[in-house]
Amino acid sequence: MKKLSFLLIVFLVSFSYAQEVVEKTIESKELKRSQSIKIYIPENYKKDLVANYPVAIVLGDEYLFDLYVGNAKLFANVDKAPRQIVVGIDMDYTYAQDVSIIPATNLLTKHGLRLYDFIKYELISYIEKNFKTSPFMTIVGEGKGANFITHFLKEPQPIFNAYICATPEFGQFANPIIKSYTLQRLGAIDNSYFIYASNAQKHTSEELYNRFNEIGTHLSSLEAKNVDITFDKFKNAPSFLSIIGETIPRAFTRMFALYSRITQKEIESTVKDLEPLEAIKYLEKKYQDIQYLYGSNLNVRLDDIYAIEGIVIDKQNGDYLRVLGDFVAIKHPDLHLGDYYIGKYYEISEDYEKADFYYKAAYGKMNPSDPNTNDFYENILRVTTQLEKQRVEENAPSEDQETPSEEETTPENNEEQNEEEDEE
Repeated sequence: MKKLSFLLIVFLVSFSYAQEVVEKTIESKELKRSQSIKIYIPENYKKDLVANYPVAIVLGDEYLFDLYVGNAKLFANVDKAPRQIVVGIDMDYTYAQDVSIIPATNLLTKHGLRLYDFIKYELISYIEKNFKTSPFMTIVGEGKGANFITHFLKEPQPIFNAYICATPEFGQFANPIIKSYTLQRLGAIDNSYFIYASNAQKHTSEELYNRFNEIGTHLSSLEAKNVDITFDKFKNAPSFLSIIGETIPRAFTRMFALYSRITQKEIESTVKDLEPLEAIKYLEKKYQDIQYLYGSNLNVRLDDIYAIEGIVIDKQNGDYLRVLGDFVAIKHPDLHLGDYYIGKYYEISEDYEKADFYYKAAYGKMNPSDPNTNDFYENILRVTTQLEKQRVEENAPSEDQETPSEEETTPENNEEQNEEEDEE
């Protein structure tokens, strides 16, 4: 029954995006055959002329491809991940050969080397030539295919940023082979890497599970801040298929953590103790890194601005509100928020004339139907009152200034003074 439900989900997911998948054939010199591939093209791909898209290569074009695409759509729709181009390699009749290894060494067979070189030299260049791609690339495999994709870790300049290994069937000598790659070297490369593997003891052999643990222990000991390694052990997985179903969304959570909004956990662990200028720089760098890593031309989210707002207002007497206001005005010129922060800065500085100017500019950008407009107008009334009070105080005579006596200011005294001046 569980297997039937799983297949039903796969069918519904694949049906929902059938019109967004194209099939292509590559005449491969490396494979010495025609190779069919499926390519999922994300929503609004043709309309968005600026965006570039991360690429995911899935070994197989059946359920694993369908699951990856379904999760890619879901995460993108809720703004948890960038939209991706997903490529599935048709391996219906060649899978066993294409991912095969030599048992005595765990090295790839000649057939495995051909698939490896096809992906490296032909498939990636084909996708990059014909589609708008970003530098972030993922490769996904299950079982023996998951073992196969680890061979790409040996590349001096890694081809892939993310490696998703669902229920990997690591070969006998996989651990020493992976150790020989000296993956701590990745720490010296200005990029980010993710290795995510999943398994469950009750749904695999003891030998394979122990191997999984050994490799996970080794990789987790690496000291490289830019390498995120997760070996998930699904203790309560009801079935083998459920492990694969959970693997991709869990991997996405790790791979695209940077892309997501600032979380409450992130605020508590990193953001809340920052000084105002540091908080603004933190936010700016987050979106620069998103652009660099994923190729997403993503504007700063308002939720992330609000996440640092309190720090800038409450710390250092609001001295950096002007900096935040300028930053927000550049990112969202049509919104009132940037002008509001600048107005707040001048109000705190008791420059009520400039505060009044920027509050009114912000108010003018608000939609009249916005229920917050009346509350926002209180800012204008408050600084207007302060401005009038300030002007009255400036025009009031000081205590040191002498007030003319009545004798000096009566009309009679003025006439006498004028007559004396005429006689002279």
